[in-house]
Amino acid sequence: MKKLNTAQRDQQLYASRIAWYYYKAGWTQNEIAEKLGLNRARVISVLNEARLSGRVTIHVHGADAHLSDLEHQLCEKWHLKEALLVPEISTEHINENIGLAAAQYMERFLDQERQLIGLGWGSTISWMTRNITHSTRSETSFITLCGGVTTYLSTRIAERSVGSLLSGFRYPFYIIPTPLVVNSREIRDLLMEEPEVQRVLQMALTADLSFVGIGALEPSNSFSQFGYRSKEDLELLTRLGAVGEIHGEYFDAEGQSLELEQHDRLIATRLSDLRKMKQVVGIAGGERKLEALRGTLRGNLISMLITDERTAQALLQ
Repeated sequence: MKKLNTAQRDQQLYASRIAWYYYKAGWTQNEIAEKLGLNRARVISVLNEARLSGRVTIHVHGADAHLSDLEHQLCEKWHLKEALLVPEISTEHINENIGLAAAQYMERFLDQERQLIGLGWGSTISWMTRNITHSTRSETSFITLCGGVTTYLSTRIAERSVGSLLSGFRYPFYIIPTPLVVNSREIRDLLMEEPEVQRVLQMALTADLSFVGIGALEPSNSFSQFGYRSKEDLELLTRLGAVGEIHGEYFDAEGQSLELEQHDRLIATRLSDLRKMKQVVGIAGGERKLEALRGTLRGNLISMLITDERTAQALLQ
């Protein structure tokens, strides 16, 4: 397969999206460049090529043009700062595709000065880390938002999580050196007294950009890791009104944390913390995540969403 140069890649990936922002939404070229992580000259070049190729006439043509409209509607309905959608895909590979989109979005920030990027818990977060390819010698740092992340993220990141990341991925990585959930509140309290745990948790709250997975209320590997063992546990959570979780903290349909004993055993940034953080990006998709996503959005737990086209359409109904 012939390798595309940078200009051809940008034309293929962004032409319809840039045209939609410019001609339909009325954004300036500078605003489009900032949103997509491109320079203004590249935006101008893509717009010119779009006109010459016939992609732009009276209407905007292109496979991804309708996604921009859906993104705009999501932001309007749910008061998001930004939304990013991947095209309709099979449910079999939904986490992989959303994780790839999240990695590409995150890489826009890696060249910026003094960025602190937080990474939470979730299989989609793991897929995101596997797709990080960009590397510079900027002052960007990474930090975990909860315990247990190094055992859950991809091997590619976990192997590089002490001190500076190696093999070209040269970013400092700060880790909460504990499990996500421990056996008792007493153990949690003891660990929370450790200076290093306190230091990293406090740093996590200052992250410039944070990525969190959003879990559904269903049996899964995570479900058992959070301390729930049986169908009865799941039924109890349902009766209590749980619809989803972030970092093992279950919330109801309005995005409010439930009063559960298991929450006293978590070592993580809490839902109340997320609401105060600068920019929190939720990455999740699929029909089984709909109620969890609605609760997340109603509770103002995230300011930006990366999901799939079909899920976005359902969230707009």
